[in-house]
Amino acid sequence: MQLRVNGNSFPVEMLTHPDDIQKGMMGRESLDGCMGFKLKKGFHSFYMKDCLIPLDIIFVLNGRVNKIFRDCQPCSDVDCTHFTAAADHVFEFPSGTCSDFNEGDTANLYLGTKNNPV
Repeated sequence: MQLRVNGNSFPVEMLTHPDDIQKGMMGRESLDGCMGFKLKKGFHSFYMKDCLIPLDIIFVLNGRVNKIFRDCQPCSDVDCTHFTAAADHVFEFPSGTCSDFNEGDTANLYLGTKNNPV
């Protein structure tokens, strides 16, 4: 599966099970491409508790980037910053990856070919 944003394609590690979504990047030292979360349409909140690397987080709603949080820093206490926006998908990238992304950019998931959007 690939995510295409602003002319760039990224391999996606897609998570759909609630336990996997809750764990996300906790305890991981690296990420190749991006991690994706398919969610019910609505407001969602993510935080960086027990993450080991800084991340860029994009909230996608109806195939468009709705909100971008850049360089989100890991934290280890209960009072972590929460990153919240409306979305039906959320994607996490290594920090700095989304520097050329803008709110309103088209964001499409593809299975196999760019002519086969999810």
